[in-house]
Amino acid sequence: MNILNILFRNLTKPSRSQTPENKVAFPRDFRGELLHDPLQCTLCGSCVYVCSPAAITIERGESRGTWAYDGGRCTFCGRCVEYCPTEALSFANHSAPIVASRTSEITHNEIEYQRCPRCGEMMIPLPVKTIQHLYHVEADRQPTVKVYKLCERCRNRIHSQALKSSISGTKNER
Repeated sequence: MNILNILFRNLTKPSRSQTPENKVAFPRDFRGELLHDPLQCTLCGSCVYVCSPAAITIERGESRGTWAYDGGRCTFCGRCVEYCPTEALSFANHSAPIVASRTSEITHNEIEYQRCPRCGEMMIPLPVKTIQHLYHVEADRQPTVKVYKLCERCRNRIHSQALKSSISGTKNER
C-alpha cells in the first residue's frame, strides 16, 4: 500500500526534469569552445609551446601561415589562452559543438603575411590593440603605432638610432 501512496504523490506533483528552455547558466570562467581571432594572431607559437596534448599546430609558408586546432585532443586546460600575448585566443561561454567525424573537429585559420613598409621583408605586423596593451601607447599617437607595424629588425634599428641620438644629446649637454 505504501508504494501506491508514493506513486500517487509523484503523479500529482509537477515534473522536476530540466527542459531545453530551462538550461542551467554556465559559470563565469567556463572553458567552452576555443575561439581564435586570426586578425589578432601573429603566429608567435606561444600557444603551441604550452599545449601539452599538442592540440594546436602552426605551419609557416612563404606568403601565409596556418594555425590549426584539433578539438579532439584539447583538454581545455586554458594555458594557450593564458599565455597568448596578443589575446587572439579565448574561450566561448558555451560548450564546444558535438561532432560526428574526427576531421570536422580540426579548425584551420590562415594568416596572410604582409611586407614591412620599410624593408619589404614578409612578416605579420602586431595588431594595434596588442601594441596599445604591451607598450602602453594611446591610439591617437599614430607615429608610434606605425613604428610597431614594421618588422622586428626595422623596429630595432629605429629604437637603437633613437637611443644613440639621446645618448649623444646628453653628452653634448655636459
